[in-house]
Amino acid sequence: MPVERVIHAAMFILLLIGLCSLSAWASHAYLTDLILQVAAVALSWGTILLVLYVSFRAVSWDWWKVSSL
Repeated sequence: MPVERVIHAAMFILLLIGLCSLSAWASHAYLTDLILQVAAVALSWGTILLVLYVSFRAVSWDWWKVSSL
């Protein structure tokens, strides 16, 4: 069970880093104004976190909660 939690946490972190870095690269490559780049990255992070949270809640994936063994 602890190994499964580590795998779930690693998957979450890798998804988060990959999607956020992709959105940061896209906003840097296609936007020229600095304030638009910062806003696009913040909006992307918020959207990605919201989608991950809602999808984890939909499948009742509560690996972040501590449970008694």
